[in-house]
Amino acid sequence: MTDRACAPEVEFDLDGTPAEVVRAVWADALGVATIEPDVGFFDLGATSAMILGVVRVLRRRWPGLKVVDVFSHPTVAQLAALLDDE
Repeated sequence: MTDRACAPEVEFDLDGTPAEVVRAVWADALGVATIEPDVGFFDLGATSAMILGVVRVLRRRWPGLKVVDVFSHPTVAQLAALLDDE
C-alpha cells in the first residue's frame, strides 16, 4: 500500500460502467494495479482523507454521491451498484 492521502489530480475517463470507473479511481488512489470487486476499500488501506478525494473525483459524473455512500457501500461492487441506480 502507499502513503497517499487522497486521489490525485488525474483526469479520469468517467464514461465507463460504474464498476470500471470506481475501480479505476480507487486503484489510482490506492496506488495499486487492480482491485477485486468484493474487497472493502478500508481493507485495502484506504483512509478517510482518501475517501474525500475519491468522492470529489466521482462527483464529476455522479454529483449526488455522498461520502457516507462510500462508507455504507465499501466495495467496488457495492458502490457501483448504487451508482448504477442513479
